[in-house]
Amino acid sequence: MKYALYLGCAIPIKYPGFEATTRLVCERLGIELVDLPFACCPPGTSMKMVHYDSWLVLAARNLCVAEEAGLDVLTLCSGCVNTLKEANTILKKQDARRRKVNRVLEDHGRHFAGTIEVTHILDVLYQDAVVEKIVRKMEREVPLRVGCHYGCHYFRPPKYMYPEELSPSESYVPVKMDHLLSIIGVEPTEYSRKFLCCGSPLGANMDQDAGYAITRQKLGHIHDRNIQALSVICPSCFEQFDMGQVVLSRKFKDNRKVPVFYLTQLIGLALGMKYRELGLDVHRVKSRKLLEEIGMA
Repeated sequence: MKYALYLGCAIPIKYPGFEATTRLVCERLGIELVDLPFACCPPGTSMKMVHYDSWLVLAARNLCVAEEAGLDVLTLCSGCVNTLKEANTILKKQDARRRKVNRVLEDHGRHFAGTIEVTHILDVLYQDAVVEKIVRKMEREVPLRVGCHYGCHYFRPPKYMYPEELSPSESYVPVKMDHLLSIIGVEPTEYSRKFLCCGSPLGANMDQDAGYAITRQKLGHIHDRNIQALSVICPSCFEQFDMGQVVLSRKFKDNRKVPVFYLTQLIGLALGMKYRELGLDVHRVKSRKLLEEIGMA
């Protein structure tokens, strides 16, 4: 099992622990990750809204890099998988757009052929063969009540992200993270507004206070369900909840906090990896006390 690892912009700069943990987890599970000269995806919440064709060309350039290596792309970010997967689908299906994009790419020595696929680390870890390895290599269970936050871009729009799993009503409700975490002893816990945005895109592009208001609303529902930790699959969502709780606690004098984990950090705990090895020591909302309570610090 071999993939081209697409790190995106945020993870190498802000959250190298996510990258390090993912590399360690994949190594233990026999998943080979190859580094290629990728560039910005670019995000659908910025350039796509300003100039669609330019967004498509830049995404296509990354796809071409993977095609030249003959490897499918594995991403660690909901935004990155959204951009690259949608662009890949559009360019495969729409001949006129593909020709237009290739005219630009050919000036730079590249050509989109549509020979590879784009996937997310969650989808890779959820494969039967990988789940079997996780079960075999588990050193301990992770007995936490965890709320899963998938983020907006992981599964929307479903006609591009998961067309093969659409219900008759043309909708798709993700469950993979909940099911995967239950395998390592986690108790996935439902909460109101689970699929509501974290607030990050609104805060970054328009109104930070309004973005944090959404974060606070979600956190309120999470506290109502006595959830001990959050699991995310996107660096922007992580930042909104991790730093957001610090901001909100100062503003509203609310000291309740729930630690936030990136998915592979929880898998790494089950595989026996250590606190610092997983990069948990640099999170703003610390999880050491919680992990000590369950004998995992």
